[in-house]
Amino acid sequence: MELKRNIITVYETSSTMDLAKEFSKIFLPPFIVRAFIQTKGRGQYERKWQSTYGGLYFTEVLDLNNILGFSTFLSIPILRVLKRFVEKVKVKWPNDIVIEKKKLGGILVEKSNFTYAGIGLNVQNDVKDFVNFSVSLKDFVDIDKETIFWAILEEESNLIDKFFENGFKNFKKEYEENLAILNKKTKVNLGYKVVEGVVVGVGNSGELLLDENGKITDIFSGSIVNFYE
Repeated sequence: MELKRNIITVYETSSTMDLAKEFSKIFLPPFIVRAFIQTKGRGQYERKWQSTYGGLYFTEVLDLNNILGFSTFLSIPILRVLKRFVEKVKVKWPNDIVIEKKKLGGILVEKSNFTYAGIGLNVQNDVKDFVNFSVSLKDFVDIDKETIFWAILEEESNLIDKFFENGFKNFKKEYEENLAILNKKTKVNLGYKVVEGVVVGVGNSGELLLDENGKITDIFSGSIVNFYE
């Protein structure tokens, strides 16, 4: 699938995700909505995503029948591109892009009439107000967001048909190799309770595999509270 044909760029919007949903009433996918600034950017569970000028913020709109494993798959092209510049980039399940324990970016996938995949990355923006838990690429390398944007789209275009054919399982090994919490004691918030165990990998659909005292639990939805060496 070619992702680079239809790109709508605005200078500022509340959220590329919300704007993409409005545009989907007019245009058919695939297309991308991109902004230089988001005033109400968000991540999982409506967490605020600081979206100042210099970061990379865009939402892909796709017509997918089955999105199982899609959000974890999207980590792969992003990781491949970023690791060309900063080798220690990792993924924190399900799809936070991190350097050590600090967040570099994230992916948010929502499904309604179409599939909306929002991607946000700190590239040239300043995150000094959030330095305890966020990081920007500019702290490690001098790279512009245009280079990152087009490289991600090219890498994803090269891989997405493979995802359509066999799902996430084609990328399971690569994902695990880049999983920041692999073999680490981890707390996971399931929404109704917090569980703790050692992460032993991910399943064929991107679910987290947590070893709770010898019992392997499959976790399809949740957020990482903390992890330890």
